[in-house]
Amino acid sequence: MAKSSNSTVIDLQSHPKWIAAHRHDWQRLEAMRRHPSYLGRQRAAARIGGRRPSADTPA
Repeated sequence: MAKSSNSTVIDLQSHPKWIAAHRHDWQRLEAMRRHPSYLGRQRAAARIGGRRPSADTPA
């Protein structure tokens, strides 16, 4: 068994770089949700009942 050391465990979720990275991810996702192409795809999906047309389905 390994000897115990005097190391300190740091919670990564409290680290400023971890927080900044997650904030950046959240902001990017929010920007994507506001983008016109994303909104258009959402509307198109709602029009066809939430189903995406497949290659087997006639148009």
